[in-house]
Amino acid sequence: MTAAPPFDVDYHVHSVFSDDAHSTLAENVRAARERGLRTVCLAEHVRRDSGQVPRFTAAVAALPPVPGLRVLAGVEAKILDTSGRLDLPAALPGIDLVLIADHQFPGPAGPRGPGEMRDALGRGEVSVTEAVGWLAEATAAALGQAERVSLAHLFSILPKVGLTERAMPDRVLGHLARRARAAGALVEVNEKWGCPSARSLRAFADAGVRVVASTDSHHCSSVGVYRRARRILGRAAGARG
Repeated sequence: MTAAPPFDVDYHVHSVFSDDAHSTLAENVRAARERGLRTVCLAEHVRRDSGQVPRFTAAVAALPPVPGLRVLAGVEAKILDTSGRLDLPAALPGIDLVLIADHQFPGPAGPRGPGEMRDALGRGEVSVTEAVGWLAEATAAALGQAERVSLAHLFSILPKVGLTERAMPDRVLGHLARRARAAGALVEVNEKWGCPSARSLRAFADAGVRVVASTDSHHCSSVGVYRRARRILGRAAGARG
């Protein structure tokens, strides 16, 4: 694996613009400054019909500049199906980065909730091979749905449906990594969800994909604070196996 990414960045931070977060944009930027970060991406959840993007980007642009700190504006959108459609507004004025997320399980006919997909696997209606194939296909296709993309908490949906990243074959993982490299995408090692695994990160790094650190913070107290991500990257940089 190539050199581990620095931990003086945070590429996934939510504010009160996201319904489930608790800190303001200014509080998040202040926390990033206090922790000595050099880049922070303020990223908010969106759906296709979201109308708050212009208001959000205007608020980010209005933040007082902090010397030495680059502040990006991002949106996080879920993958809808195996064609790679994203639940994303058509217009994204002022957005620096689109975070591609597996909040639900993207199938050929559309997204399935984790419980529904777990039940389908349990009943044998969907095989493990089919499921991981759908997820990889959807994620690869989503890479071409926007410019300047990052894979957010990659494979976090798998434990929610009773699977692990070990179910993802090496050849499928390698193909996805090469697609990400061709798209110029980032892949984050996510503190909140503890993913992707060391094995997956090695595959992406070996393909030349830039790995970045993120907390997926929903409160300013956790901006730029890494524990799980450090352990994952330590394993990724160590012996293979």
